Parts: sequence; structure tokens; C-alpha cells
Amino acid sequence: MENPGPTEETPQSDPMASPLPETTTPVTPPADPDSGAAEGAGGPVLKEPIPVQAAAEEAEDAALSESPAFEALLEKTEVESKETVSVGELVSGTIQSFSDATAFVDYGGRSEGMIDVLELKDDDGELTHKVGDSIKAYVIEMEGEVKLSQVLKVTNRQTLKRAFEHEMPIEGRVTGFNTGGLVVNLGGLRAFCPFSQIDTAFTEDPADFAGKTLTFRIIEFKGGGRNIVLSRRVHMEGQVAEQAQEIRTGLEVGATLEGTVTRVEPYGAFVDIGGGVEGLVHVSEMGHARVEDPNTVVAAKDSLKVKVLELKDLGSRKERISLSMKALLPDPWEDVSNRFREGDVITGKVVSVQNFGAFVELAPGIEGLVHISQLSQKRVSRPGEVVTQGQEVQARILQIEERRKRISLSMKSLVEQEHRQAASEDMAAYRAGQVQAKPDDGPLAEALRRAGFA
Repeated sequence: MENPGPTEETPQSDPMASPLPETTTPVTPPADPDSGAAEGAGGPVLKEPIPVQAAAEEAEDAALSESPAFEALLEKTEVESKETVSVGELVSGTIQSFSDATAFVDYGGRSEGMIDVLELKDDDGELTHKVGDSIKAYVIEMEGEVKLSQVLKVTNRQTLKRAFEHEMPIEGRVTGFNTGGLVVNLGGLRAFCPFSQIDTAFTEDPADFAGKTLTFRIIEFKGGGRNIVLSRRVHMEGQVAEQAQEIRTGLEVGATLEGTVTRVEPYGAFVDIGGGVEGLVHVSEMGHARVEDPNTVVAAKDSLKVKVLELKDLGSRKERISLSMKALLPDPWEDVSNRFREGDVITGKVVSVQNFGAFVELAPGIEGLVHISQLSQKRVSRPGEVVTQGQEVQARILQIEERRKRISLSMKSLVEQEHRQAASEDMAAYRAGQVQAKPDDGPLAEALRRAGFA
């Protein structure tokens, strides 16, 4: 009987049959699926030996993934995906080297970016950056070489449109001004900057900007470039925001910073530590000596060195940065034992009067407490009955606790000593007067002396 060929239906596996062996050797299907059963086979031939083929593919994938060539290819693909940049994109990089006219920047691309050295110099022609410094710049060209710039150079309307779309800064020369603002030349194209957009602060005299080349951002671009409105303020605010973010990222408790006093209040001074980020130097942190009026210590625009004491909710509306001037000064308590000793009599000024006593300044930053019980020999209900703030007093040092930075004083002890000394002097004077009395004072005086009354 003739053996029938395989049917078009998918063969059903026998649940009781033994599983096919898993091997990496590929199984070749018959060349012609309609030619009938293979010679010597006892049944139909499977068209696709799925379990064996899957195992083979898995083995091949595993072998490929472990090969060094595959790992290198994968790494290259991942790097290239990160290298993809476009014109107008803001990138961050590190300066690798300098030539006479170009700085080479590693921004993570396949090749280094190039930026004009002139952009990295100040008004005196001195470089403001060095190898290893981090910078941010815009991609302005990618034909052949990746060219970077911190400010876009205007060449045509297309350049301006690109700057507007990508919010890139541009340079323009102020050629005049009118009642509304500044007239600016952008590579031969006329633009306008309103007074409100000239600076972050109020502009008193726009004539000060005449003839200057400034950096702007385009905030309006209409009519194909026939109507261009600029803002220097937006550009400045963007720079400040970037700097503020960098400042906040680098802040840490214990760091020493330099800043500028922006305003002085009765409770302390606010200090700009960069990028418009402000911290507070509380009046108690202005020095070791007690400060009544912060204006006697600092003034607006003063440059200060401060230490960071506390950071809280950075970047939020509740941001709190606590600074200290005192923490950078020598501690006057370090040699207090060499300057004062128990039993010494000191003269000091009353700096504070409390319900429990009065604080007396022995030296700048060193205060002692005269407890209410040590103010007078008499009973005192309120310290204000005996002393007032600013009064100069004398007191005796009863105890020095250097570790706890405490000194106990007594005015009563000094008064008691004065009384004892006065009584002693009176008795000595009386006795001296009696000794100097003449022996012929009379029978009555002689009798009194013999009786011990004189």
C-alpha cells in the first residue's frame, strides 16, 4: 500500500511521547514537503522542529553576547546614541586643550567640539578658563566639525530664526535708542529691545549702552525677520538661574564661601553667595562679641567670608541657608584660663539684664553672669533695681567653667570685702589714735585704759 504524504494540517504532538532531545545540532527539513515520507521513516516528517531550533538559536545568542566583538559593538552603539546632538542644542563639556585660536572641548561626542578662544577671554584679553574646566555651549555647526559657541553669531535671517526657535543667545550692537528702548543691529538686520528688557534692574540712562555690543535673546520673531524683539533681561536671568543651580549643587555644611551683602536687617544680614542665591548671617553669628546693631558690623555691598552652618529646602520657596562670620574667627575662650582666674576682680560692661541676673562682658566674646543673689547684700526683687544695660561694674570671679564656657561673678562678694576692709581700717585707726594718746591725759583716762576700754 502506498504511503500517504504529509497533510497540510499542523501535526499534533503526542502528550505521552518522549520530548525531543535538546541539542545545538540543527535539523534540516526535507527539501520538498510534498514528496512524501522520508525513506526508512515510520511516520510523517515534522516541517519545523521548533524545540530544537529554539534551543539552537538561544545557544547562538548566548555565544554571541559573550564574545568581545559583540560587547564592543554594543558599547559603541550605546556611545553613539549618547553622541547624537543637533544644531542649537546646549551641551556641557570639559576643555581638553588650546591652540592659538581654538579651544577643544570633550562633550561626549565621537570627536571634540571646537570653540573660539576669544569667547573664553575677558575684556583685557586674558583667558578665563583652563584645561580641565567645565563649560556649556551651543552647537552651531556640524558640517565636518562640531563647532560650539556660547553666543550665536548672526549671519542671516535663517540664523536668527534658528536662534529664536532654540532660545539661543545672540550678539548685537546698540546703534541708538528712542522713547521705547534700544535699537540694535544684528548683522545688518534691525531689532528692538524695550526698556523693560534691557536689564534685571531699572535702566536710568539708555544712552549708557550706545555703541556697545551686548548679548540678547530673541523673544519675538515675526514677518520673516522684519519684526524682531530682543531681551537682554531674559538672557541675564537665564545665566543667573544656571549659576544658581550650580551653586546649590555644590553647597555643603561646613564650606567656606565668599559673598556680597545685599541688605542689612535688625536681625542680621543677607549675603549673595553667587547666582542670586542668598543666605542669612544672623546677628548672633556676626562675631563673638554681642552685636546690638548689625549696621555697626556690615553694610550693603560689603564682601564677606562666611561658613555654611545649615542648609534646608534648597531651591524651594522655603529655602534656608544659614551662614556665620563668627565661625571663621578665633575662639576667645581658647585661652580664657590664661587671662582670668578665680578670685580676680574684673571691670566690665553690663550687656544684658535678665530676670535671673545680669551678664557682664569681661572681654570681646567672653561674658560672665552675676546671679540675682550675687548683685547686692540686700534682697533684690529685680536685677534692674541694681544695674542697667551699658553700666560699668566691678565684680569678683567666683568660678570659671572653661568647657561649658561659663563664668560666675559676684558683686556682693566685692561689697562685703569692701565693708570688711573699711571696718578693719576704722579699727586700726582707732587703735592707732589711742596709742598716740598722752599718758598725762588724767586719772579718768588712765583708769579706762586699765579697765580695757581704751
